[in-house]
Amino acid sequence: MLASGTRDLLLSNTVRVHRKLRQAGVEAELHVFEGQSHAQYLSDENAPETREVFEEMARFFDSRLSSA
Repeated sequence: MLASGTRDLLLSNTVRVHRKLRQAGVEAELHVFEGQSHAQYLSDENAPETREVFEEMARFFDSRLSSA
Protein backbone atom coordinates (compact mmCIF):
# COMPACT_ATOMS: atom_id res chain seq x y z
CA MET A 1 0.00 0.00 0.00
CA LEU A 2 1.34 3.37 -1.03
CA ALA A 3 -0.02 6.65 0.35
CA SER A 4 0.66 10.13 -0.94
CA GLY A 5 -1.01 13.50 -1.26
CA THR A 6 -1.77 15.88 -4.10
CA ARG A 7 0.77 18.33 -2.63
CA ASP A 8 3.43 15.71 -1.94
CA LEU A 9 6.76 16.39 -3.66
CA LEU A 10 7.09 12.62 -4.02
CA LEU A 11 3.67 12.06 -5.60
CA SER A 12 5.05 11.39 -9.09
CA ASN A 13 7.65 8.98 -7.72
CA THR A 14 4.98 7.19 -5.69
CA VAL A 15 2.81 6.81 -8.78
CA ARG A 16 5.78 5.44 -10.74
CA VAL A 17 6.57 2.92 -8.00
CA HIS A 18 2.93 1.84 -7.95
CA ARG A 19 2.93 1.33 -11.72
CA LYS A 20 6.18 -0.67 -11.61
CA LEU A 21 4.83 -2.89 -8.83
CA ARG A 22 1.65 -3.55 -10.81
CA GLN A 23 3.64 -4.26 -13.98
CA ALA A 24 5.70 -6.78 -12.00
CA GLY A 25 2.51 -8.54 -10.91
CA VAL A 26 2.60 -7.27 -7.33
CA GLU A 27 -0.75 -6.52 -5.75
CA ALA A 28 -0.45 -2.85 -4.75
CA GLU A 29 -2.83 -0.08 -3.79
CA LEU A 30 -2.24 3.64 -4.24
CA HIS A 31 -4.14 6.12 -2.07
CA VAL A 32 -3.79 9.83 -2.84
CA PHE A 33 -5.22 12.31 -0.36
CA GLU A 34 -6.39 15.73 -1.58
CA GLY A 35 -4.33 18.69 -0.41
CA GLN A 36 -1.90 16.63 1.69
CA SER A 37 1.87 16.98 1.61
CA HIS A 38 4.36 14.20 2.32
CA ALA A 39 3.19 12.14 5.33
CA GLN A 40 1.10 15.08 6.54
CA TYR A 41 -1.39 12.61 8.03
CA LEU A 42 1.21 11.88 10.72
CA SER A 43 1.22 15.47 12.01
CA ASP A 44 -2.40 15.61 13.26
CA GLU A 45 -3.85 12.45 14.74
CA ASN A 46 -7.36 13.96 14.79
CA ALA A 47 -7.49 14.91 11.11
CA PRO A 48 -10.00 12.99 8.98
CA GLU A 49 -7.20 12.09 6.55
CA THR A 50 -5.21 10.54 9.39
CA ARG A 51 -8.07 8.30 10.40
CA GLU A 52 -8.73 7.41 6.78
CA VAL A 53 -5.13 6.51 5.92
CA PHE A 54 -4.74 4.32 9.01
CA GLU A 55 -8.09 2.63 8.34
CA GLU A 56 -6.91 1.91 4.79
CA MET A 57 -3.59 0.55 6.10
CA ALA A 58 -5.35 -1.68 8.62
CA ARG A 59 -7.76 -2.97 5.97
CA PHE A 60 -4.90 -3.62 3.53
CA PHE A 61 -2.84 -5.59 6.05
CA ASP A 62 -5.81 -7.37 7.61
CA SER A 63 -6.92 -8.64 4.22
CA ARG A 64 -3.46 -9.99 3.41
CA LEU A 65 -2.35 -11.28 6.79
CA SER A 66 -5.61 -12.95 7.78
CA SER A 67 -5.15 -15.65 5.13
CA ALA A 68 -1.51 -16.32 6.05
